[in-house]
Amino acid sequence: MSTAPDFREDEPVWVRYAEWISAAHDKFYEVTIHMGDDGQFHVQKRWGRRPDAGGGQIMVESHQSLAGAQTAALSMFTGKLKKGYTETDRPYGAGQRVVHESGPDYYADDEAF
Repeated sequence: MSTAPDFREDEPVWVRYAEWISAAHDKFYEVTIHMGDDGQFHVQKRWGRRPDAGGGQIMVESHQSLAGAQTAALSMFTGKLKKGYTETDRPYGAGQRVVHESGPDYYADDEAF
């Protein structure tokens, strides 16, 4: 069984961060690109409720080139901006370990961080 790379403790090569704060919404969305030891570029998207202290959900997909990874990441990110998210600075602590994950790198880890 193959597991997806885990980049939660690494600084990304590329990052875009947005939040949606309104009467009905209080959430964040982040897309990062990481260079893996395997030579591939990994797009990690992370989302959830604010405040963002590393919580939320995460999915990772791999690409052979940085250009391909950037195209995919920008497509994901601009889709969120069209829905109502506003791009903002990534908050301190946003890179901490994610409590709940989904997608190819799923861990049933209920431990609080």
